[in-house]
Amino acid sequence: MELKRRVRLLGVLAVWIALSGCTSLQSNPIKGNAIIDWVDFVKFSGHSYTGLWEAVLQNPDDVAGQVAGKIKFKVGDVVTNPGYRTKDGDAAFLAIGTELLRVRGFAEDELLAVRDTSVIGGYKLYAEDGFAKTLRMNYADIPKAQVTRVTLYRDRNVEPYRTLEGADRERFIALLDSGQDTRDYRPANQHGDPEYRRMVFHMSDGPLAYSYSIADDGANVFFSPWETRLVDAEVRELLRG
Repeated sequence: MELKRRVRLLGVLAVWIALSGCTSLQSNPIKGNAIIDWVDFVKFSGHSYTGLWEAVLQNPDDVAGQVAGKIKFKVGDVVTNPGYRTKDGDAAFLAIGTELLRVRGFAEDELLAVRDTSVIGGYKLYAEDGFAKTLRMNYADIPKAQVTRVTLYRDRNVEPYRTLEGADRERFIALLDSGQDTRDYRPANQHGDPEYRRMVFHMSDGPLAYSYSIADDGANVFFSPWETRLVDAEVRELLRG
């Protein structure tokens, strides 16, 4: 009789331990079983910021060097629980300790910068989510009459290999504007991977320049102002350098 009682107690104890372990696992705010595709975000001072891909600083000196705060936790490394709630100091991909810098001409709750030598201008920009909607950085939003020059960069290179000004600048923009929008375009691969470049449109006014990728797959030159747009082959002469 005593043996049966001990067996029952051990059984109950085993079930309790198993349940406790499951509860502990499910309540872990960081660990889970999901693969999360994080956007490039920063959470700071009660605001969420998202990395800008279409904007670079016209004058890197506009980063005054004043530190607004630092990254405390890099969620992309460890968070696999889709129920995780981001908090101040969290970032998707920035390393712990990365300094968040103020940008001259912008409020702290509008735009922040981080040093990044792999980015044109040396700073990656993060716009507060609400403020980002007011920036209008799509290619169609560029005030073309205010473009003073277009600088061209080879893929992953932060030094320009060519600057288009005057008639070259005007012809380049005209070719981009007159391209043919083509839905679901698939780059040709018989010549290998497309060759990518970066084009930056510098403005006569304002702290931000517009930045976009343009590619040549051997058959066509194309970029994506919204739909993929095929550009007349004449543009290759201006992209050459």
